[in-house]
Amino acid sequence: MTKIKASERRWARGILDELVSNSFNAGAGKIDVQVRARADNIEIKVDDDGVGMDRETVRQVEGLLQQPRREELEEYYGDLAGVSGYGSGLTIVGMLVDEAEVKSVPGKGTTIRVRRWF
Repeated sequence: MTKIKASERRWARGILDELVSNSFNAGAGKIDVQVRARADNIEIKVDDDGVGMDRETVRQVEGLLQQPRREELEEYYGDLAGVSGYGSGLTIVGMLVDEAEVKSVPGKGTTIRVRRWF
């Protein structure tokens, strides 16, 4: 593991804010967060025991997380995350990550893992 640079910490904080907020909104009572920094990437994993999602909702969330990467949004991420007028915060997360994986079971919870390569 490597230490996270200041610019990467800001990126990770914005992503964590959005994913943890979504877990709370899903009624989670337990939220596990992992951040792993490596020499060439950072991986964030948020696992919760919220209401979970059905297959169609998982597909929709995956679609939001598969946005084209937008470098210019990184500078403004903190100001845009969660702003309803802009669209889903997950759309913004999708623009800031290179890979995303969503696993969910209705009534059991959701795990979202995102990765950015540097």
